[in-house]
Amino acid sequence: GQWYVFWGGHDIEQNYHAASPGQRFAYDLVKRVDGSSHRGDGSALEDYYCWNEKILAPADGTVLEAVDGLPDQAIGTRNTEAIAGNHVMLDLGNGEYAMLAHLRQGSVTVEAGQQVAAGDELGRCGNSGNTSEPHLHFHLQDAPEFGEGNGLPAFFEDYTADGKAVERGEPVKGQTVAPVN
Repeated sequence: GQWYVFWGGHDIEQNYHAASPGQRFAYDLVKRVDGSSHRGDGSALEDYYCWNEKILAPADGTVLEAVDGLPDQAIGTRNTEAIAGNHVMLDLGNGEYAMLAHLRQGSVTVEAGQQVAAGDELGRCGNSGNTSEPHLHFHLQDAPEFGEGNGLPAFFEDYTADGKAVERGEPVKGQTVAPVN
């Protein structure tokens, strides 16, 4: 489906993650309807359009780490001791690792050592960890542990950005992205 790039890009104005070497090119993605990420006043997790949406593997890889037991945070609270919350770390090969974070408690469908293919379900969008609202945090890095190494650019292929087809590119803050098909 369509996801809105809340944070993404190469500079601090487009992406506050750019200040952190390990998350330099990270994305925070939400779903929006009529310019809002939630219905009503947004006080309940279920109010958020991305809540419980399927999170899919961005590429073929091996699951290095799968965390699933952390509670989803109520809106207005954060877990600063488990920043990524429930998450999956994938080894994509060639020294590239993908982190998908803030997954819903009890939704992670994979385990360490498992092979996944692009498009396989990894879990569901949640609000676990150090997060302000339900969203997907996604980034590539050159080290197998979160918080280590350097962030890497993540090129998306065959997608639309604001309705325009893109063969290969890097979405930026403010764009709505979706698969071509």
